[in-house]
Amino acid sequence: MDRPNILFILSDQHSKFHLGCYGDPLVRTPHLDRLASEGMRFANAYTPSPLCAPARMAFMTGRRPSANQVWGNDHILNSALPT
Repeated sequence: MDRPNILFILSDQHSKFHLGCYGDPLVRTPHLDRLASEGMRFANAYTPSPLCAPARMAFMTGRRPSANQVWGNDHILNSALPT
């Protein structure tokens, strides 16, 4: 079995309702719509933090903000933690 290609798109303040593939009649997102039609879309998402840096660091380390010590957007991830 071939290994799948996995693409995560992370953007600040961007809801799914601003993509053509989720029904927005005004916004044109043909490339993202094509990716969505050929791949998998998720209807729901959950975040460990409402701030972008702690949420992304949790995603990259697999650890909650309480474990990786990134509490705010001004915190830096400890370089000793595996990602």
